Amino acid sequence: MMDDYENKEKVETKNNLNEDNFRKKKSSQQQMQSLLEPVGKNINAVAKIQQSTKKILEPLQPMLQMQTNSSLMRDMYKRQIEASSSALIRKQIEEMSNILKKTFIKNFDTGVISEAARMMMREISEAIQRIKIPDISAEHKQEIIEAYKAWGIYGWTIDPEASIKAFSYNPGDKKTADNIALKRYSKEKMEQIFEMIRESKRVKKLDFEEAVFDYQHKQYKSCALILFSLIDALLIRLQKKSNLDGKRRKIGLGAVNAAQKRTETDLNTELFFTHMFCTNLFVCLGKVFEGGKDFKNQPDVINRNFLGHGMMTKQVRKKDCIQLFLLYYNTLELLDMIY
Repeated sequence: MMDDYENKEKVETKNNLNEDNFRKKKSSQQQMQSLLEPVGKNINAVAKIQQSTKKILEPLQPMLQMQTNSSLMRDMYKRQIEASSSALIRKQIEEMSNILKKTFIKNFDTGVISEAARMMMREISEAIQRIKIPDISAEHKQEIIEAYKAWGIYGWTIDPEASIKAFSYNPGDKKTADNIALKRYSKEKMEQIFEMIRESKRVKKLDFEEAVFDYQHKQYKSCALILFSLIDALLIRLQKKSNLDGKRRKIGLGAVNAAQKRTETDLNTELFFTHMFCTNLFVCLGKVFEGGKDFKNQPDVINRNFLGHGMMTKQVRKKDCIQLFLLYYNTLELLDMIY
């Protein structure tokens, strides 16, 4: 009996030891997994940054093949590209870091991400330094500015995916401008623009989605009214409280003028790209927000006062809404440039 008891005790002791070893082994595996998991995620994050680098550098390749004799123009273009690239990188890294920090608190090595970001910026900077831009005379630059003004007067602002050349010549008249511009805006193209607007952190999502729904269902008047309210809201937000001297913020054309004054002080409009962008945008804003002048003559371009006060006798068309979606996109871009 004693022998049986001792044997049984030895077996139980052995089993307990095995269980302890198993638990320790499992605990070690879990600890190892918890240590390796963040490393894997850091590696994935680095890979994502590397993919972003490739995407950013792709559009620069055609420019690397150009020739130049003008250091002034070269520096101007480089600053524009570097600024836009840096903003995109900062945005992507910030979003990525927030996601990673929410996913796990311990064992998160931000140094890996930071190093990848530095490498990314260095690669982009080197590419920018190799860019050579053809010289543009003062006379030609003025011709381009006048062309951008003309497109703005006809209600068209910059297409985010079109080349610079798209607006670099004067269409001559509104009908020609409309015909040229409308060829770009297929259903698929408008979906791309909608997605680009959705990516903005300043978009008023519910109102914007309602405008998109109305556009897709050919309810163009209600679509235009919503878009005008969205644009008006951005212009109101552009007004600094410190510049108001206790007065109310302006609306409509007054808000357009106030936003333009702020742009002249807060942005370097001597940079040619910035000058082109702001010229086109504010000419167009001035046109669509201009006063009704007692509503005697119907406007050639969609007008906020005629539409908002019920004095527009013409039908609101699909083209009008396309112009307003582009105007909304570019006004959002202006806010990003200032803030």
